[in-house]
Amino acid sequence: MSWRISAKLRRANFYLCNRVVTTGIFHTCTIYSCALFAGIALLFSPPALTAPQKPPAPLLAFPVACDTDSDCFIQHYFDYDPGPEALDHTCGILTYNGHQGIDIRVSSPQWKESGFPVLAAAKGKIEIIKDGIPDRALNQQEIKSSLGLAPKPSNSVVINHGDGWRTHYGHLRQGSVIVKPGQEVSQGSLLGLVGLSGSTSFPHLHFHLSYRGQNIDPFTGMTGREGCDQAATGRSFWSAEANAKLGYKDAGVFRTGFSDHFPDYEELDTLKVEINLFPADSKEFYFWVSLWGIRQGDMEELKILLPDGDVYRRSDEIEKSSVQGLRGFYYSRSLPLPAGTYQVNYKLRRKKNQREPETIINIDRSMEISSPTEIFSSPN
Repeated sequence: MSWRISAKLRRANFYLCNRVVTTGIFHTCTIYSCALFAGIALLFSPPALTAPQKPPAPLLAFPVACDTDSDCFIQHYFDYDPGPEALDHTCGILTYNGHQGIDIRVSSPQWKESGFPVLAAAKGKIEIIKDGIPDRALNQQEIKSSLGLAPKPSNSVVINHGDGWRTHYGHLRQGSVIVKPGQEVSQGSLLGLVGLSGSTSFPHLHFHLSYRGQNIDPFTGMTGREGCDQAATGRSFWSAEANAKLGYKDAGVFRTGFSDHFPDYEELDTLKVEINLFPADSKEFYFWVSLWGIRQGDMEELKILLPDGDVYRRSDEIEKSSVQGLRGFYYSRSLPLPAGTYQVNYKLRRKKNQREPETIINIDRSMEISSPTEIFSSPN
């Protein structure tokens, strides 16, 4: 091509070159005059600014010494729904609106006795501690009245891992915190015990990771604002050993039992309401199941085999999803119930991928009703 290019053509090429440069595809421009003007533009352009790369997060160990098959589980994950609803990183229901942490709940009464140790998830330096707050479960009325308010402080520990990374441990048992600010700790060092301090209604460890003040979900490396559909593209900050313990469980059972009335949550936590041997004149009994992770559309099936061979069946559809739910069933007769052993089976079934519902919870329990005492009169 001749260097003697008309003014009209030069103007056209300069326009094309500017357009190509601003769309980031300058390498496709092959007209000499375009390359000339683009080179001049780039010569006087400021250098491109690149965001500083985030340093790698510490590899995290599971922070509670408990058996995730029997003693503890994760009740709440990060909230990935940007609106007023709540979805965890799997698009499931195990979270609540605005929650930015992991709640590791202990389901064994052992937390009140020898306790469940809280361990440093990674090595670092103790930055903040708090202790002295009593262990006390909020009742249902207190939970409702506290919605939307800032949570009460709890016994807690914060560890600085360097490069802007910190881990946070909350709701520890009163008097159990054994570390001091400035103390260096190794991964797995004892910090305290799982407790019931602060704004909570059940014993658990609230755990979260943060980077320069921004809370990070250790399951995905995200903040939760990305939405649960994007969570699958993240990466876990848990160690291989922790990941082996942390398979996602979308439903489970706290307790089951029989009683002479339908208990509430406070009774289940503070009183021994379960009855396994009913008196001979009993005309009714209650069977209850305390569950977590129940979803709208789940089907529950109850079967009671009575000592006289009679069978009672009931089937209901769950009307509302709930992270925690207490289901109760009532059986009665107008005359005293037959003495003997009562066999109860409870199933929770869930439809997945348009297939037949799967049984995700299957419980077998039994209780007895005493035989009437026979009265013998001795001859005169």
